[in-house]
Amino acid sequence: MLKKCLSLMKVGIPHVNLVLECESISAGSKVCGAFHVKGGWIKQHIKRLECDLVREVPEKSTEFVDAVTTILMSRTIEVNDESQIPFTYHVPDQLAPSSENVSYRFQTRLVFKDDMICNDHDEILITSA
Repeated sequence: MLKKCLSLMKVGIPHVNLVLECESISAGSKVCGAFHVKGGWIKQHIKRLECDLVREVPEKSTEFVDAVTTILMSRTIEVNDESQIPFTYHVPDQLAPSSENVSYRFQTRLVFKDDMICNDHDEILITSA
C-alpha cells in the first residue's frame, strides 16, 4: 500500500535517462546514444517513450523543433529492472548554432499505463556545419 501511494506521488517510479555519445554536434550530423530505462520500487506498465528536440531562448518559452522519436510499447518493467534502447537522430541542417541566446535539449518522456509521466532533459550543443 505504501509503495502504491509513493508511486502516485512519483516517488520510486521507473525513470529514463538519455545517454548521448557526445554532447556537441554540428548541424546536419548524426547523434547516437541510448535511452536507459530503470525500474522503480513497484512494477509498472510502459505505454510509450517519446523524445523531442526543443530550443530554449532566454526570457521566451521553449520552442518545439522536431519530434525525434516515439516508441510505442506494451511492456511491464519489473522492480529494479534495467534496459537500454538504442538512439540515433539526424540533426536538421538548418538549425542555428547554440549560443548565449539559444540552447537545445532533448526532452524525453516515459509514459505509463496510468498516464503517469517520467521526464528527462539532456542539453546538446549545436555547432556550425
